[in-house]
Amino acid sequence: MLADIAAIVAAYAIGAVPVAWLAGRAGGVDLRQAGSGNVGANNVYQTASRWLIVPVGVAQIAQGAGAVLLGRWAGSDGIAAACGVAALVANNWNPLLGLAGGRGNGIHIGALPGLSPWALGAFVAVAVAGAAMRAAPQGVALAMIAAPIAAAVGGESAAIVAGCAALAAVAFAKRLLGNGPPAPEHPRPRVWLLRLVYDRDIADREAWVAGSRQRRA
Repeated sequence: MLADIAAIVAAYAIGAVPVAWLAGRAGGVDLRQAGSGNVGANNVYQTASRWLIVPVGVAQIAQGAGAVLLGRWAGSDGIAAACGVAALVANNWNPLLGLAGGRGNGIHIGALPGLSPWALGAFVAVAVAGAAMRAAPQGVALAMIAAPIAAAVGGESAAIVAGCAALAAVAFAKRLLGNGPPAPEHPRPRVWLLRLVYDRDIADREAWVAGSRQRRA
């Protein structure tokens, strides 16, 4: 029991290392005050350095993989899944950044190989298809849904399927809550649907980023 708790706490600490924010600071940018305001790899790419997205992405994938490996060391599918979820929660609502954070796609992807190769394959295939169709946010959303379904079809344990579903739930929760309360001019419930599908309050990304800058000014 103590080993299980220690593994989950350690996984949370791993996820709390603000890799994207540190990379942004290295490029002279506080991601919370730049671009979309998202503390993630994409905002590093957009505002700090296009080249930094590679080490940031690799590091975040390693965070997710390391968290799940800790759970495997503790000895059960359930703890491995819990460790992956703990790392994702820490990244998305980072305690070191006043609960600001990214969307956790890197940590999400990194967690999947240690949980289910079926889930990883489905996630990557659907997300890549979305990117190829220039619909990356929608592709990632569908990939998150596809992962637990693929794990179940692949015959993984109930704990693994639940873990993959929990990762998706945390990621969707960040989409819904990460941008703060919707502005009064954005109609409900349309804005909630747009957040789930596009990960922003309006369909036009450039207009959304420009509006985000104005709101922080």
